[in-house]
Amino acid sequence: MVVGSAPPEAIPGFRTVTGYAGPLLVDPSLLTFKAAGLAYGTARTYDLRAVPRAVVALLAGFRQGARRGRVFQQGGTFVLGPGEKVRFEWRDRFPGDHPSMEAVRAALS
Repeated sequence: MVVGSAPPEAIPGFRTVTGYAGPLLVDPSLLTFKAAGLAYGTARTYDLRAVPRAVVALLAGFRQGARRGRVFQQGGTFVLGPGEKVRFEWRDRFPGDHPSMEAVRAALS
């Protein structure tokens, strides 16, 4: 499941650009993001640690499209359940700060 910070009308565009067909929720109020302890702010968004990752992404052909939602909100990755068990949690500190897919896959096993 994905939770975004944009308004509901942005969902079709997100699906078109990403090809994501799974469950998609939106929370423009950012209450979900705050409850998860996810970083927010201009200092986090323009963090110098993001520069090398941006260069790698650009060289790989990735381009940022139209931004919708709260652009200063950083994301995270969580694997939850069964029940109330938190199997994996990651909070991005700056753009491009993502967990390894190996760690996420291991939490899903």
